[in-house]
Amino acid sequence: MIFYYQEGIKLAEETENYADLGDWSVLLYEIYRGESNKEQAALDLMLYASKFVSKIEESRIRGNIYLKLAAAYYSQTNFSEAIKAYSQATEEFSDKDSIFVADALFFRAQAKDYKGELLGSMNDYQLARTYYENLKDQDYVNYVNNGMAVLFSKYGIYEEAEKIRLKISENYLSEKNIYDWSITLYNQSRDYAKQKQNEKSFEILNRVYQKIGNDSTSDPEIRAIVNLSLSNHYSEIEDFKNQQKLFDEAVNIIEKELKGNTFIKLPFLKSRILMEESRGNLMQAKSLIREYRLDAIETANMDQIMDAHLMESRILRKTGDYKTAYESLEKYKSFNDSLFQANQANSFVYYQTLYETEKKEREILNKSREIEQITASTRTKIIILVIISFLIIAGLVLWFLLKNLKAAKKAKSLQEKFSRDLLLSQENERKRISKDLHDGLGQSLLLIKNKVAMDKDTAAANLLNLAIEELRGISRSLHPFQLEELGLTNAIKNVLDQIDEETDIFISSELDPVDDLFSIDQQLHIYRLVQETFNNILKHANATAVRVTIIRDKKMVHLSIEDNGVGFNFSEKYQDFQSLGLKTLKERTATLGGIMKVDSEKGKGTNFSFLFYQ
Repeated sequence: MIFYYQEGIKLAEETENYADLGDWSVLLYEIYRGESNKEQAALDLMLYASKFVSKIEESRIRGNIYLKLAAAYYSQTNFSEAIKAYSQATEEFSDKDSIFVADALFFRAQAKDYKGELLGSMNDYQLARTYYENLKDQDYVNYVNNGMAVLFSKYGIYEEAEKIRLKISENYLSEKNIYDWSITLYNQSRDYAKQKQNEKSFEILNRVYQKIGNDSTSDPEIRAIVNLSLSNHYSEIEDFKNQQKLFDEAVNIIEKELKGNTFIKLPFLKSRILMEESRGNLMQAKSLIREYRLDAIETANMDQIMDAHLMESRILRKTGDYKTAYESLEKYKSFNDSLFQANQANSFVYYQTLYETEKKEREILNKSREIEQITASTRTKIIILVIISFLIIAGLVLWFLLKNLKAAKKAKSLQEKFSRDLLLSQENERKRISKDLHDGLGQSLLLIKNKVAMDKDTAAANLLNLAIEELRGISRSLHPFQLEELGLTNAIKNVLDQIDEETDIFISSELDPVDDLFSIDQQLHIYRLVQETFNNILKHANATAVRVTIIRDKKMVHLSIEDNGVGFNFSEKYQDFQSLGLKTLKERTATLGGIMKVDSEKGKGTNFSFLFYQ
């Protein structure tokens, strides 16, 4: 069959029938995908087909070529190229191909997840979900939600993962989709276990077990893994009778229904280790734990690597091998600390590098010992001379650095004081001018308006109304009296509502109340930060949407203003002598003792973040 497709593709090229070439390439790709060791052939095929995309009129065929090309890259774990191809697929598909666009976004989200791009992956998941919801494809809505839950879980955002899983598990149960319901709850039980909420983990596992444990029509993999997980739980609470019972049930499923299944190998091996430990067969458990650890490292499964080191530490301690037990425990702690720093592949590379580093350090140590033996007679004098020289140099360097640091701190302190005084002076002057305009010129205009009204001069009255409104606007911009009347949070809401009404920009916001955290002067600076940031957006960003959030917790207040505009090079713009806006933002932030971060890239929008620590 493969031969006929290959010949058909050649014939289509010769006859310039490029639409058929694209369709047949996609069909042949699916055949390659179903066969082992055909990954490279599949990739080469789709790279060849992609050369003719510009000559194909039908959008569905063009998009599908890139969709399959991305899948070929994905299967070879080349996620960067997969992301590019998925993006190209979304551009080739037309409005009538929305189901394919949704698929491309969904798969691109998974590729970004594997690359560790949390925000990019989450954005694609949400966009794909919107497509599937509009298409009323509930199955794929659930798939996307599951993907988002996995993503939240991976980065330790367990509360959000829990909300998603508990909701979709109810949907699965109402649809009598027991398979997906079981997997969803099993994954949630693992999250509970990671958070040391063992009772919740046991409760949810037991719920699944009661539903499918004795149901031979249920998927044997999930039945076996649930039995093994419950057996492990009973091991932890030393209920050895139930541990043995559930382990035996799992063994029965594995032997009868899952022969040769590699998915269950590591979970089964872990339960075997715990069984041997419970029986007191520590040497057998010690032997199995080494196999478990090596297999976990081979599969680069972070959770199982950590399990291996923790169990190994406990079992070795029971055997009296305290030194190695301590080393295993240290390795477990190291993995645990780095769990949220990198993905599994990066963790494996790190430990591989660590091993190579230790090997090199041992080689250097051996060489040093050889040199030490050769130069024993002169070593002491050399060491003393080096130490004295080092201390002298280090002392001079330290003195020089301390002197410079002191001078730099003093200069910085003077600069900060000058900046604060300048900002305060500006605000006082603005307040004075605003009050003079309001109380002086404003009252005069009102008197003139009343006189004009008495004379019934409508045109003049309208002009005076416009002048009074303009005067009030200038007065409000010079000093925000609404800040004193409404408080910081409501004043900011008022500004956002005003911008939303007066411009075409879509404004969304989520503002926690923070009025009680800041003094009147500090509230004014924060209010100005919002104003000045929006001035930059309105003047330069060409944005169509802006999102503003104020998040408050026990230690910090986080103000974020994010737009979808044209973006800019921050370093280049900040160094521009005429760019006073960014410098003013930074000075105000420093006055508040906060930190300003600007994430921007040309063509990809800008995110202004202000962090204020309590």
